Amino acid sequence: MSRKPEAGVSLEEVRRLASLSRLTMTRPEEERLREELSSILDYFRVVDGVSGHIETGRLAEEAALLRPDEVRPSDPEGVLRGVPHKKGRLVRAPRVF
Repeated sequence: MSRKPEAGVSLEEVRRLASLSRLTMTRPEEERLREELSSILDYFRVVDGVSGHIETGRLAEEAALLRPDEVRPSDPEGVLRGVPHKKGRLVRAPRVF
């Protein structure tokens, strides 16, 4: 199941993936998935072509420089106004675990 890097996904590859995933697909579904996977791989090729790298640590620093911290008044009573189950300032929430 080898193919050229520039080629799209073949129907044979889609069928192989469906078999491995234990999926039964109709011909139109196979064709749609082939087109979608080909499109995704094309996008990866575009991303692969981008040169350079971004220092993600610096992005947070730059964002912090663009927006200074501000103290804003809050309205806890306004927030609690929409809570259905409360007792005073305590909120009853469903169990998570």
